[in-house]
This record gives sequence, C-alpha cells and structure tokens, in this order.
Amino acid sequence: MPSRLKKLAYANLVLGPLVALVNLLIIGKSISRLAGLGASNGVLVPLGLIIAVFCLLGGVLFLGGVGLLKERRWGRTCSLVFAFGSFAAVFLVNVTARIMSNLSEIGEVSIPRLHQQENFSVGIGVFTLYGILLIVMLMLPDARAWARWTGPAPMPSSGPVIAASAPPASGLAIGSLVASLIPFLLLGQITGLVLGIIALRKIKQSHGAVGGKGFAIAGVTISGLILLFMIGILVLLITTGAFRK
Repeated sequence: MPSRLKKLAYANLVLGPLVALVNLLIIGKSISRLAGLGASNGVLVPLGLIIAVFCLLGGVLFLGGVGLLKERRWGRTCSLVFAFGSFAAVFLVNVTARIMSNLSEIGEVSIPRLHQQENFSVGIGVFTLYGILLIVMLMLPDARAWARWTGPAPMPSSGPVIAASAPPASGLAIGSLVASLIPFLLLGQITGLVLGIIALRKIKQSHGAVGGKGFAIAGVTISGLILLFMIGILVLLITTGAFRK
C-alpha cells in the first residue's frame, strides 16, 4: 500500500468523528434556537435528518481510516464513499433549505423570520474540500493499482506500476457515480441506484476482469441516501398537512 495512504488513515480517524460532532453541534444549536422561537416540526425534523446523514458520513470516514490503517481495500472504498457523499450532503442541505423557504413563503410551515436564513452549511465546505483531497489521493495510479492487486503477495509500496495488473473500470459503475451527483428531480439518483446495482452484479460475475467496484458502491450509497432523505421529507410534509389547501 502506498505510504501516503497511512497518513490519510490517521486523518480519517480524526476527521470522521469531527464531521459528526461539528455538524451535530452547529445544526443541533440551530434546531434548539428555532424550536424556542416556535418553528414547526416540518422544519425541525428535516434538520434532524440532516444531522443523521452527517453522523453516518462521519462513521463511514472513520471506518475508512480503520480499513486503510489495516491495509484493507474496503478502507479505500469507504473513504471514497465519504468523499462523494460530502457532495451529496451539500445537495441535500441546499434542497432542504429551498423547500423550507418555499413552504414558509406560502405559510405551510413556521420559520421565525429572523432565522429563515440559518446557515446550516457551516463546516460543510471544509469537509467537502477534504473529500476532494481524498478523491485525488485515492485515484492516483499507484493507489488504484494497490486496490486492484490480486497477487499472492502484498504489492510493494513503491516501484513501477504495472498497468496490465489493473482491470478496466466498469462504465456502468462510473455512470452510477456520475448519475448519483446529478440534482435533477431525483432522476439521476434513481438512475445511479439502478446502474450501481447492475454494475456490482457484473463486476462480481467477471471474477476480477472488470474493476470499478468502489465507484459502484459510492453511486449506490449516495443515490440511496438522497432518495431515502427526500422520501422522508415527502412523508413528513404529507403527514403534517403541508400539501393541504
């Protein structure tokens, strides 16, 4: 395993809990303040779901650190899931803020006027930048070759990378990840989920001839999280009567 991945492992172990803790404190404080000012459950519950998403991402990043420290390939996969998931988290926060703002304008949910512009994305940018760093470091040729290494002995941490040892990444897996990040009426997430499941099945059936499992897992995870989150908001709005005339 490339030596720099050890450093990423320690960084993941530290930043994973911080992702959950910082967002828990920031968004939790906002929830408490809004509740004290009379905000409705239609606002407070989605914010609670956002906290759950960030706690999940923090746990995934921590697991990625554990895996990399033990030189397990799933550690790289978990780290990539967090990296791409951080972009999905930004999308979820922005969509939630827009939905709540629109519902507030038509009087369907109660958001105290002075706090309608709560900055719930504080801290997200830092973790997104770290996600970009993870993608760059984990997608370098030597890291990709290590993740695909199937030889009987561990791959040396330095030396030339043999291109022939790296099977081509599945186009379906890459398509799944790309589609999962397209914010267009959730069609991208549905497509990403389907493509990812198909890609994982084909990769398993190829017995090592096709790569890209990490892309497929990331696509399925991100698509699934966004779909579950938006379904949860929809159910919440229906049960609270937000669509009643």
